[in-house]
Amino acid sequence: MIKHSILVGTAGFALLAAAPLTAQDEGVETEATDMQAPGAPTTDMFANMFGEAEPLSAEQTARLPAAELVVERIFPAGTYARMMEDTMKPMMDGMMGSFMDLPINEIAKLTGLYTEDMPELGDGSVNEIMAILDPAFRDRSRMIADTTIQLVSDTMSRIEPSYRAGLARAYAVRFTEAELADLNAYFATPTGAKYAGESMLIYTDPQVMSAMNEMMPAMMGMMPEMMEQIAAANEQFPPARTYSELSPQEQARLSELLGVSPEELRASEPETGTESGDADPA
Repeated sequence: MIKHSILVGTAGFALLAAAPLTAQDEGVETEATDMQAPGAPTTDMFANMFGEAEPLSAEQTARLPAAELVVERIFPAGTYARMMEDTMKPMMDGMMGSFMDLPINEIAKLTGLYTEDMPELGDGSVNEIMAILDPAFRDRSRMIADTTIQLVSDTMSRIEPSYRAGLARAYAVRFTEAELADLNAYFATPTGAKYAGESMLIYTDPQVMSAMNEMMPAMMGMMPEMMEQIAAANEQFPPARTYSELSPQEQARLSELLGVSPEELRASEPETGTESGDADPA
């Protein structure tokens, strides 16, 4: 669905700037509030991924003022907004152009036809069909994209103070007082000031992002070798066991843990010969 694709694409761009966001299929309602709730699954996921930060020592805390000066230079207030305006918005505009040029999925949804059942359609035919089925398609799609970009930008701006505070703590941990002084002295020079102001934004420069296009072919090229290595590594482990391969004690305990009777477990047991990782979860 075109609206879903727009929203997911925008959220993907937001991830590049370290601002997670999900969006509903219908409309532009976000789940940011739920994600930030204590104990929310996404919050727990990120906590598990990165672990808890160690409290700063007294010595590191004393370095915080110098570290905050560094962060003021390399990540000034409003950096996330600049990322959206200078880089993410043009990228979104390009993606929107692709979506609106060939909205085949939208035509399929509105007509009930499968995409493979439709004839080959040129741009002119597609535009005429959409003008008949949904005259507001382009304006609505643009509104959704603009609204989503604004929501992402607002969310990023709200988390920016916390991010900057985290950066300051990281610099206080990783650099000594003398090293922080050296950095601030360099950033006080014209070249240092320019570098500091661009140091974060340069990672989302179109030149850098276009080079990222090489990642997908490279990753696809390595997939066969990766799968072979994973298969070879997997051979050192015994296969997972099904219910009938367990001892009576293990069967009883499994039944207790799952809250399912032994008879149900025995009846639902998959065919033997399926190794761990090969089973179809469906």
